[in-house]
Amino acid sequence: MSMLTLFKKTIKMQQAMLRCNGVPTQVITEGRWVEEGLSPNGHKDVVLVIPGNPGIPTFYTGFIKALKSCLPTETPVWVLGHAGHVLPPKMLSFSSEEDAQCRAFSLQGQIEHKVAFAKEYIPKDARVHLVGHSIGAWLILKLLEDEEFAKRVVKCYLLFPTIEYMAETRSGIFFTNILLRLAPLLFFLAWIFTFFPTIIRNFLVRIFGVLFVGFGSQSVQPVLQLIEPEVLKRVFLMAKEEMQQVREMDHEIVSKYSDKLWLYYGATDGWTPVRYYDRLKVKHPHVDAQLCKRGFRHAFVLSNEKDVGKMVGDLINETIH
Repeated sequence: MSMLTLFKKTIKMQQAMLRCNGVPTQVITEGRWVEEGLSPNGHKDVVLVIPGNPGIPTFYTGFIKALKSCLPTETPVWVLGHAGHVLPPKMLSFSSEEDAQCRAFSLQGQIEHKVAFAKEYIPKDARVHLVGHSIGAWLILKLLEDEEFAKRVVKCYLLFPTIEYMAETRSGIFFTNILLRLAPLLFFLAWIFTFFPTIIRNFLVRIFGVLFVGFGSQSVQPVLQLIEPEVLKRVFLMAKEEMQQVREMDHEIVSKYSDKLWLYYGATDGWTPVRYYDRLKVKHPHVDAQLCKRGFRHAFVLSNEKDVGKMVGDLINETIH
């Protein structure tokens, strides 16, 4: 299942494409690489971050750097990209169905992808700390359905968790009624964009980010990875299925593992409205859930990645022996 390609390494951060569940998958780590096993000194803690949609790990580099700075040196932090959300290098031959309707890129396929990664790369005796952002929180609840795996999980940190009725939120309604209808045009524009020289693409994304979205230079690379026609189609496919399938919260799992959950809701979040936080507190009063008082955005990786990273890192550090 494993295939390591184009290994890039800095002093701490490492990134490569692994073949996971038959799909080339980008993984980024701070600390020990995913195939190196547990620390030789007996340290067993591992932090796994499952992103939102789009599931492009480079969006989370600032976040995991800040998170890692709060943890012991021996504790690695891994970000697992979603299947198909980062294109493999062109020189990498990969024979498989890669169209947007491929099962591997569906929401169910993403669940199977995360299960496959956990089985292949997380050591059996590891103490696992899971961090899920947006739909990543929903995927983590799916992972907890495996009781044997759940026993190894110390805590789950669910950030801006889209775990119920996504289609009924303000952002869900906008996506369904506006963005889905514009999808063919967006795919066409993304295709046109691929013909621009690299320097022009970088410049346009940088200007667009500063003037209209509010992200800095650290987000240029992942945005360029997103604006690939195949990737954009898979992102939209997954999001469309999220609207259809993320309905009633899995109350059984939330109740069963209430002591292992920490949820963080946005105060002005179009995907996780305050009424969802209130409803959770009524239905599951023993679950540790908090409402953001610091103005963090749902897409915190674009502007608040360091603050959120340190917040989560401090919480994880309290559970590491």
